[in-house]
Amino acid sequence: MLPPVDLQILAVNPKFDALYRDLRTTKLNEDATTQLDVKAKKEHDPLQEELRRTHLEEAKRDTIRTILQDLAYRDEALPDDLRELVALTAAMLGGEIAEEDKDLVSAELERFTEHIPRITAAISKRLEEDSNVLERLLADGESIPQANIPANVQQLKNNATKYRTQLAHSRLGLASDVQQLHNLYRQTMEASIRILEQTIHGSVARGTKAKADYLATVAEGMSKKLSVQHGQLLQQVYSSEMQDALKARASAMQDESVALRRKIRDAEEKLGQYRSGKGLQSMAKEYAEIVKESEKVREDIARLEQR
Repeated sequence: MLPPVDLQILAVNPKFDALYRDLRTTKLNEDATTQLDVKAKKEHDPLQEELRRTHLEEAKRDTIRTILQDLAYRDEALPDDLRELVALTAAMLGGEIAEEDKDLVSAELERFTEHIPRITAAISKRLEEDSNVLERLLADGESIPQANIPANVQQLKNNATKYRTQLAHSRLGLASDVQQLHNLYRQTMEASIRILEQTIHGSVARGTKAKADYLATVAEGMSKKLSVQHGQLLQQVYSSEMQDALKARASAMQDESVALRRKIRDAEEKLGQYRSGKGLQSMAKEYAEIVKESEKVREDIARLEQR
């Protein structure tokens, strides 16, 4: 399977995009093998069948060799002398014996034919056990005839291939979606940065900043002007003439305060005399003197009229 390619690369390279699509659809299969035409397929099918038979024979050979090794080293179904013979046979099948040693073991291998029925029975028993285990694995709680095991295994292989292909397609789709998501993130970040630049450093922001600077300058000038006027007012209030006038006024008010306190004290003394009765006697005495003086004045007036 061809690896995924960035969609932007395909978009800016249309010829490569056409080649990539042609390879994926007409030249290669899902498993990256070459697609064959009818003639090539007819020539290829016999070879494929021969290869399949060879693989089958090799699998049988490996199975027999593995079972023989198990009978020789991990199973006690055979006596010791047969186990040694089985181990030698398994080594011979596995190609573990050198060419110069084959003549030495050929005599021992001739004994193998004498015990074939017993060894075959042990092999059949092991195959049956493995078949039962495989049946339990495939059945999933259901009974499956042993004759149907190869078909079930082949179906599992086909399903595995299909699921593997689906997984590969899903990965390709996910890679494409991730690439698109990254592009959207990039576009979003670019738009955010552009809006932020326009907001902070744009014409509106510059105009607002200039207006704020102007108002700050005006406010600073007004503050300094008020400070100067405040100083001038303080100088006028606390000048030497104003201070002399304030001192004179304070002295006059102090004299008036002393005179008022004296009058208040005299009035309080008279009020005290009135309350004690001395004040009434003094008033009567003054009234009598006034009457006498009035009589004298009338007499003087009458005397002056007679003249």
